[in-house]
Amino acid sequence: MPPGFVRPRILLVTPEITRLPEGMSTMSGSLSARAGGLADFSATLINALFTQGIDVHVAFPDYRLMFNNYTDPIFQKKMNILRSGTSKTRIHLAEDRAFFYKNEVYSDSDETNLIASIAFQREVINTIVPRVQPDLIHCNDWMTGLIPAMARWFGIPCLFTIHNTHTCKTMLSVIEDKGIDAALFWQNLFFERLPLNYEESREHNIVDFLASGIFVAHYINTSSPRFLWEIVQGKTPNGQSFNSNRNFK
Repeated sequence: MPPGFVRPRILLVTPEITRLPEGMSTMSGSLSARAGGLADFSATLINALFTQGIDVHVAFPDYRLMFNNYTDPIFQKKMNILRSGTSKTRIHLAEDRAFFYKNEVYSDSDETNLIASIAFQREVINTIVPRVQPDLIHCNDWMTGLIPAMARWFGIPCLFTIHNTHTCKTMLSVIEDKGIDAALFWQNLFFERLPLNYEESREHNIVDFLASGIFVAHYINTSSPRFLWEIVQGKTPNGQSFNSNRNFK
């Protein structure tokens, strides 16, 4: 690297991961939770950044039951050190019972997925971002869709990668009652209809997680050029399409 080069600190936020570079932590080989291509995408990108000497950090849920060697006492001891936040780890586990005992990343229940998504983002927003203090946040898919709004409010550049057209929706009041102080950045979220004001929107307007990430992130990309083509052509696997109506910032 050239003299005087300062390595950017990147926080990659993902609900899935298959593997982590061995040099990131002694736990790298045990922390895995995969539902689809997003896990492989995240692992490949993290490895590439880490290999290039980038100060890359990763945040994902603490899927205790899904991690390898979950019942091993030595594994548990190492996990407790990792969770304590006292080590200089680049791996940051979001802790909440919403995903402690899950057997798979996603559920067939929209309500269960909503609870897990809000819990994950709450821990990233309230705990992990202040701890890491990243120069860039890279969010992946609908389960991280609220974070770009927070990032823009605090002036942190944010990249949002779309992996599928699934989304999650709920009232602003639900998001706030679950521990995310969205009143700070509510105007950066994407609502189903044009917001009148905070009070009205909090109780009577629905926030779209995926659309919020797309709407407010500084940079947007897709998992592949082919997927971008499918979105543009309206040929996404589940037949969903994005609404072009915009709210205000």
